[in-house]
Amino acid sequence: MRITAGASARVLHRMRSRTLPARCARGRRTCIPGVLVLDLIYVAAIIAVFVVVGIIAKGVEKL
Repeated sequence: MRITAGASARVLHRMRSRTLPARCARGRRTCIPGVLVLDLIYVAAIIAVFVVVGIIAKGVEKL
């Protein structure tokens, strides 16, 4: 059974509220400054993975 995007967002919000109890009450901003840093680390890691895959692809191409 499929649910709408709004319903899935509400479920996701409930799940995140349980796992991150230190959230701010107003707005969607979090009280944890480390979350932003963790997001940046994830983005940098994904970019690094693509760079490594590209280097491997170039190396295989030269074989």
